[in-house]
Amino acid sequence: MEPQGFILKSLVSSCVALVVYCVVRVFYVIWWRPKTLENHLKQQGIRGTSYKLVYGDQKEMTRMMKEAWSKPMALNHRIAPRVTPFFHHMVQTYGNVSVSWKKTSPNLTIADPELMRFILTDKNGDFQKPPLNPLATLLSLGVSTLEGHKWAKRRKLITPAFHHDKIQVRTY
Repeated sequence: MEPQGFILKSLVSSCVALVVYCVVRVFYVIWWRPKTLENHLKQQGIRGTSYKLVYGDQKEMTRMMKEAWSKPMALNHRIAPRVTPFFHHMVQTYGNVSVSWKKTSPNLTIADPELMRFILTDKNGDFQKPPLNPLATLLSLGVSTLEGHKWAKRRKLITPAFHHDKIQVRTY
């Protein structure tokens, strides 16, 4: 009788430990890590929306998109409020560098041309893209999906094709 009681107690305590681990892990992923990232970004002077549990700014993005598309388009060349109303709002409200949330991940919006140029021409590979679906990685090995040295090499190969003179020759 004793060994069975010991096995039962061990099984119950293992299950309790597993449940506690899962609860702590979910709390960490859904609340602790996003709030910590939000605080780090605020300390660096990057303003933006506050983290909202699980969905982030997804509901606000959808609402703004529906609202923008329900109105007739103005006859001018200002299309940003129509095409990307949420990001236009972010730049207008929080400045050229701001943060929004897609689920539990922060998205950094950069609208400063000099900063964009610096990030896109960085040869160190410090700018990392979000991880892709493995099937998409297998099927598309373009500049937009590559990282680090491979990205720099591929970009160096295709950059001459998009030189101003060559594009001008193709269009006329």
